[in-house]
Amino acid sequence: MFTFIKFRTGLFLIPVNYLSNKINIMFKHLFLFLLSIAIAFTANSQQQPENPGFENWEDVGLDVDEPVEWSSIKTSDNSFLNGLAPYVWDQSTDAHSGSYSIKLFNTTIWTTVAAGTVTNGRVHSDMDPNNGYVFTDVNNSQWNTPLTDKPDSIAIWIKFSPEGGDVAQLKAVLHNGTAQIPDPAMTNWNALAQIDIPDEISTWTRFSAPFDYFNSNTSEYILFVLSSGGASATDGSTVYFDDIELIYNPIVLDLTVFLEGPYTGGSEMNTLLNSDYIPMAQPYNTTPWNYNGDELVYPVPNTDIVDWVLIELRDAATAVDAIGSSMIAQKAAFLLNDGSVVGMDGESRLSFENFINDNLFVVIWHRNHLGIMSAAPLVKTNGYYAYDFSDAAEKTYGGSAGCKQLEMFGPAVWGMTGGDGDANRIVNTADKTSFWSIFSGKSGYISSDYNMDGQTNNPDKNNVWLNNLLKECQVPE
Repeated sequence: MFTFIKFRTGLFLIPVNYLSNKINIMFKHLFLFLLSIAIAFTANSQQQPENPGFENWEDVGLDVDEPVEWSSIKTSDNSFLNGLAPYVWDQSTDAHSGSYSIKLFNTTIWTTVAAGTVTNGRVHSDMDPNNGYVFTDVNNSQWNTPLTDKPDSIAIWIKFSPEGGDVAQLKAVLHNGTAQIPDPAMTNWNALAQIDIPDEISTWTRFSAPFDYFNSNTSEYILFVLSSGGASATDGSTVYFDDIELIYNPIVLDLTVFLEGPYTGGSEMNTLLNSDYIPMAQPYNTTPWNYNGDELVYPVPNTDIVDWVLIELRDAATAVDAIGSSMIAQKAAFLLNDGSVVGMDGESRLSFENFINDNLFVVIWHRNHLGIMSAAPLVKTNGYYAYDFSDAAEKTYGGSAGCKQLEMFGPAVWGMTGGDGDANRIVNTADKTSFWSIFSGKSGYISSDYNMDGQTNNPDKNNVWLNNLLKECQVPE
């Protein structure tokens, strides 16, 4: 068997077995090399606060012994008041984890009670506590914390001994430019998370709160303020804070979809490309997809894999609004013979670290089948966003115009329409003349192999392409 390989100097026929062996050897060495690099440079891509466990302190034993990347009322923007300000914080060895936590306490100074306060920004102090606030100073890295991710919630460990009606509090604001807390106008605010503790907490207890997003902006900074009381604080209230964490809940997809070409009936597809032809690197790095993902495997991780697919997330209010510009993420994935879409290990559900502002719609692309999009938003149930394209035409955007009925008797099964060899969103004569006719009689991972059995031959033309002539993709552009 032979296949065409395109070089700069032209097309060449190369024996498939020879080519397959050489490619396998090459990819084995390449994969092991890349894997070693990945292990060496693996890092947590999700942003977290700086010094979240208050383990690192500066100027310990001096007048200002604050936790690194945090500040309080003795390093405010008012140098005169800094010298008069009392201590309202301390390094504590009573920690939830590690060696230290931060202890905040309310202290009387003259006729006013200063509340224990610490921030990752800077304090603006005033003789009248009602005029004080904390703020992000965008011009000084000492007083700001960049953050562009979109966490779902925030968690922190707390112990609290209140006096009077004091409430211990954590506030976190995601914002652009400069911002302050409090701010009734919420200038530049994109999201807020707030934890209020009104009661005594004698043992370390974890509290969490969701971020309430006000818009779809990408933030530049996060601003925290932790306090043991407000503007009307009571002397003696004491709170311990430790281990702040931003929580990111991934989008985990549970998708079911079938391809017309390899469909064999009974909600199953063939895996005839699996043994020799499926590439180890994702194939969607060319026109029209131009996806630059680095998905790479060696060997193909599951004998039930049918082929690669490209999964796309769109964030929009309605399906009509889910046009190309609403795309927020893409990933290459594997399609199993039972219609399941899985990750690079060949068995796990596909997950994305993204935030949905409106509604989640999913698009599935394949190299020689017309793409499809969910007609309805995906809803999170039991931790997953599940969607089965196969059980009704109405599950696909565009209805029966956007998908193909694969089972004519018994329970209906719907799937993606085959025959689009040039992936231009329509099954037309070019898919025959420019692809099938050229590669007819050839073997390999070829876009004109519409039934995906490893051979380009008459069944591809007669059973798939011809039956779908002039059918178009309904995915919004």
